Amino acid sequence: DIIAIGPNKYNELYSKFQNLNRLLAWGHCTVLENILAKKPCSTAISDKFADEAVIKNALKERGKNIQVIQQTKAESDIAVASASVLARAEFVKKISNLSEKYELNLPKGASNLVLEQGKKFVKKYGKNELKNIAKLHFKTYENIISG
Repeated sequence: DIIAIGPNKYNELYSKFQNLNRLLAWGHCTVLENILAKKPCSTAISDKFADEAVIKNALKERGKNIQVIQQTKAESDIAVASASVLARAEFVKKISNLSEKYELNLPKGASNLVLEQGKKFVKKYGKNELKNIAKLHFKTYENIISG
């Protein structure tokens, strides 16, 4: 299962959660809940990206009834590795779609090229439109709008 969170929705959720790890936990647990609705199981594995309580607190109805194993480098498990590949493919596809929509190459990351393209974007579409392509709480956003 994939939950695609575009930049605008991400910014909305981040303003609600005010914490990246809680937002990630919400996403992981929402996907887990969707999977459990289709195929019940007794155990799930997740990368450990925060204190274990963060995911445990985000578990929904079905997820509270299973064992959730959190471990660093969980991609060593084929299921977690597969989920990471699917998530990355969806991310790359969404960036490509946004690049087409705005007729501007939107590179990933925080390089000088990202800053350059971000400034071109602001010139063409305005600063308020950045919420649709960028994470507003990142330093890169501040660097783009500051000059």
